[in-house]
Amino acid sequence: MKKFLRLLLVTLAISPILTGCYYDKESELYPSTTCGDTTFVTYTQSIVPIMVANCNVCHSAVVASGGVVTDSYSPLSVVAGNGALWASVNHENAFPMPQGLDKLSVCDLTKIKKWIDAGYPNN
Repeated sequence: MKKFLRLLLVTLAISPILTGCYYDKESELYPSTTCGDTTFVTYTQSIVPIMVANCNVCHSAVVASGGVVTDSYSPLSVVAGNGALWASVNHENAFPMPQGLDKLSVCDLTKIKKWIDAGYPNN
C-alpha cells in the first residue's frame, strides 16, 4: 500500500511537468493581425508579392490552371473585376484558393480587398 501511495504521489507531482512540456510555435498561437499601413495599396508593391508567393505557381501564363492567370496585370484584373479573385481567396465559392490550403493571411486579404475596392488600379 505504501508503494502505491508513493507512486501515486510521485505521479501527481510529475504530471503537471509532463503535460506542460510540448513545443508551441508563437506564430501559430498568436498570429499577427497587423499588417502595417494599408492606406495606399498598389498592384506592384502589394498585390504582385501576394500572387508570387501564393498563386503564380498554378496560375501563370505557362500553367493557367482553370484558365486563370495571376502573373500579370491584365488577366488578374479580369478576375478582380468579375469577383472571382475575391470569392476564391476569401473561400466564398466552389474554388477556394490557394487550393487545399487555409485562407491567405488577414493582412494579404486586406490588401487584395482594398486593391479591388479601389478599382484594381495598375500602379
